[in-house]
Amino acid sequence: MLSDVIKPENIVIDLESTDKDVLFAEMIEALVRLYPSIDRDEALAALEDRECKANTCVMPGIAVPHAGCRSVQETVAVLGISRDGVDYEVSGGAADGSPLVHVVVMLLFELGNAERHLQILADCASVLRVPEFYRSVLSAKSAQDVCSVIRECEAEY
Repeated sequence: MLSDVIKPENIVIDLESTDKDVLFAEMIEALVRLYPSIDRDEALAALEDRECKANTCVMPGIAVPHAGCRSVQETVAVLGISRDGVDYEVSGGAADGSPLVHVVVMLLFELGNAERHLQILADCASVLRVPEFYRSVLSAKSAQDVCSVIRECEAEY
């Protein structure tokens, strides 16, 4: 379940980044603070490589950048919220048709565990498809509120 990898300490309520490249670095820093064994350069390169293959804006206003890394021992995640939005270099990215993304779920996976990787991505997709998810996360005041939203959405699928 997504709530297994996203805890209050894995949530950044007010992202500062306004463009995708800076966003990736900001979110990786949040992960490295929690998981010091992650190689930030490797993680950034893996995410950028994955993003070059296909933009990870999965639905209006929401992106799920993800990649596998040698320095990751188990699946880790960080969820970030940008009140102003991040230019995610995609037309029609947000609900209003702008290229802005406001909710980002970054996932880093250990290599060699494709089944776990796919299950977490499927769980993430199920949560993101719950109609109230986007609006509820954007209105959340705390990391604990975001975790509550995720658990409520998980209960719906």
